[in-house]
Amino acid sequence: MANKKYLWIPVFLLLFAAGMTGGYFYFSKKFPSQALPAKETEEKIGRAIEDMFTLRIYYPAGGRLQMEERKVQRKTIQMTVAEAVISEFLKGPVNVSVSEIPKDAKLIGLYRGDDGMLYVDLSDEFRRNFGGDAAAEFLLLRGLYESLISNVYDITDVKILIEGREMESLGGHLYLSHPLKDIVSSDLSDSLRRTGDKENNFSSR
Repeated sequence: MANKKYLWIPVFLLLFAAGMTGGYFYFSKKFPSQALPAKETEEKIGRAIEDMFTLRIYYPAGGRLQMEERKVQRKTIQMTVAEAVISEFLKGPVNVSVSEIPKDAKLIGLYRGDDGMLYVDLSDEFRRNFGGDAAAEFLLLRGLYESLISNVYDITDVKILIEGREMESLGGHLYLSHPLKDIVSSDLSDSLRRTGDKENNFSSR
């Protein structure tokens, strides 16, 4: 009789253990550990860092070209890289009080020819809001050219368009109807001799 009296003890222990196990699984599903989201966040940050790459942007500043590095989202398509380059270029340099980059200029479109020529179509603000001399015009065009050539690897030259059209000049000094490589591949004096200083011709029209 006494043995029967104590049979309920192991049954109670089994029921208690089952209840504890069931409660653990219930609450672990209802209130998951906070460690998992933290791990997922860390993995996302790591992937985001891997997806960044460095652009080398050449800005005209203080009578010379100033190179700055910008971190942007990695893109596999070279035309998208070119868009990122121009977007960063038009923002202007950091910590420079006076920038030679024309204000409010925007990229309208990019077109790549079969010969590797990259056509960069910019808004009219790029021409209208430029007020520099021949040296500033040269550095502006050279900075844009160097920024593109050093980051976009499947182009051979760059041609500037304004609102979809060829322009004779940006500021009346350099003949913009030529591709940029011919204009900026040497120093300013050689560029003026090669393309001709059009300042007087443009002002007379």
